Amino acid sequence: GLYGLARIFRDGLFDNSPDRVPYIVFFAGAALVGLGSGYYHWAPSNERLFWDRLPMTIAFMSFFAAVIADRIHRRVGLVWLLPILLFAGAFSLIYWQRTEAAGAGDLRFYGMVQFFPLAAIPVIFWLFRDYRYTEGKPLLLAIGWYVGSKIMEHFDLLLLGLSGGTVSGHSLKHMAAAVAVFWVLRMLNDAQNS
Repeated sequence: GLYGLARIFRDGLFDNSPDRVPYIVFFAGAALVGLGSGYYHWAPSNERLFWDRLPMTIAFMSFFAAVIADRIHRRVGLVWLLPILLFAGAFSLIYWQRTEAAGAGDLRFYGMVQFFPLAAIPVIFWLFRDYRYTEGKPLLLAIGWYVGSKIMEHFDLLLLGLSGGTVSGHSLKHMAAAVAVFWVLRMLNDAQNS
């Protein structure tokens, strides 16, 4: 995340184009995942879990807005959807936190915020062929690594057992998600060099 921000600000990726805004938010969200996750894992609680999930949600929603801006409609993605999607992501966490406090812990909206873009982006990729930044292979690799991270998270204890207690699926999830962020940066570097 921090390296992505450095590439944008220090190295002039995007040359101050408004197209960079969702990627700034994306890389900031990715960088903040480390802080939020560290805060949560220091003393796990549902209150702290909010701060673990918020940076991830910022990253999901800003990346989705970036893809829409690049593939479908620039103004809609940058001006309208970026703030709406960021609000929807934050709201999904507030909703979960409220229902958790009431004993229900409803994650459906948060799940939709996280997984709908994963399903929609390949469809957008297939239907809308004109793009400037969201080139196919790196984009699909980023999504693939993120899906892999969710699979590793799901099989957390199994992977911990298979590794003889050395590494958990949760730990592998963080590494795979970092590789997904790398592929987003690679996609942007490729676009700049083309």
